[in-house]
Amino acid sequence: MTELIVDDKAIAFIKAELERANSPAARLFVTGGGCCQHLDIAAVEKEVARDIKHVKNGVTFHVEKYLDDNTFSLEITFDEQREILSATINYKSV
Repeated sequence: MTELIVDDKAIAFIKAELERANSPAARLFVTGGGCCQHLDIAAVEKEVARDIKHVKNGVTFHVEKYLDDNTFSLEITFDEQREILSATINYKSV
C-alpha cells in the first residue's frame, strides 16, 4: 500500500474504541468474497502472521497482507451524523 489515510475524527474514534477494548492496535482486513468484499476493523492484541504494520497519529494498524499488497491507498473517515467509520479502498489493477 502506498498510503494509509485516516482523518483526525476517525483517529479519535478508533483511539477511544481501542482504549475501551483495552487493546493496543487495530487490524484492517477484507471480509466477504467476489463482488461483496468489505473492509473490517477489529481491536487486537497483536498482528496476525504476515500483517503489515502502519502507525498513524499514535494508532497502530495491522493491515492484512493481501490488502496491503493490492491497494494503492486506503482512506478511513468518520461520519459524524451516523457515527460510523467509512472506508475508500483504491485497489491496484490486476
